[in-house]
Amino acid sequence: MRSYPAVLIGRLGVHKDFRIIKGEEHRIGNQLMDFIKSWFVDGTNKTGCRFIVVDAYNTLNTLRYYSKNGFVELFSTEQQEKEFFELTDQVKLQTRLLYFDLIILGG
Repeated sequence: MRSYPAVLIGRLGVHKDFRIIKGEEHRIGNQLMDFIKSWFVDGTNKTGCRFIVVDAYNTLNTLRYYSKNGFVELFSTEQQEKEFFELTDQVKLQTRLLYFDLIILGG
């Protein structure tokens, strides 16, 4: 894997009591992700990042959340990801690498 200008988001979560705010059109997690994306394409941000990368928990709900927010799996299969990290077939991946290409936002 080559090196690309990217920022890695650490563990991201919203407490279940605050995921939906009355009167808001979008859920807080989606608003937060939109803010992070906009921050890295803002003209005053000089990080030079092209990608946002997450090491997301390998659960259906978590992967669905990131997919709905435009993230794509870095490896198309879990097997490919295991091979890259030199893991045996018996190992269950706890996380999956996903990325968002900021170029689609004009960044």
